[in-house]
Amino acid sequence: MSDTPNLLNSMPLKEQFKALLITKMDLTGIEWSDMETAIGPNADKYRPLWERMVGGKKGFFAALSPCWTAIPFMGVSWAIARRVYAYAVVAFITLLIINLLMPGTGGAGRVLGIAVAISFTVKRTYLQWLVTRIQQINQRGLAGAAREEALRQIGGLDQKNGWISFGVLLAIGIVLAAF
Repeated sequence: MSDTPNLLNSMPLKEQFKALLITKMDLTGIEWSDMETAIGPNADKYRPLWERMVGGKKGFFAALSPCWTAIPFMGVSWAIARRVYAYAVVAFITLLIINLLMPGTGGAGRVLGIAVAISFTVKRTYLQWLVTRIQQINQRGLAGAAREEALRQIGGLDQKNGWISFGVLLAIGIVLAAF
């Protein structure tokens, strides 16, 4: 049993949604090593975007970075695998609304187009999410092994839950397509 407080679910839902919507990030006291530990597997895929963010690079395209694993189901399974549950909820509701507004196979192409466009923003959203969570760790004054454990708790990659959610969403899609 760890003496590190469980940070994964300690943030109220309202605060989780606020963390997704921040527009100006305070990167004070946050290093790439913190982000790398929190991101876990495939952290190298996030580093170029992080460096653009830290470097203060401006412009529309500076904030974009493709994340092809976020295309299926508009990133719901990706968000679950990355433990950004508030994003998964928003993406799922958006997916439902789009499918209600554009039923049939004609809407599928539009949904795919929207999903591809969204996939270019999820890495930045994830980094914003982690910055907010790392700031909480900094405010708690955690250091050493406790800090490392806290960083691993807030991020990481839960492939099992990502694949399970993908399978569930695929099954729902197949059932709905049959009717």
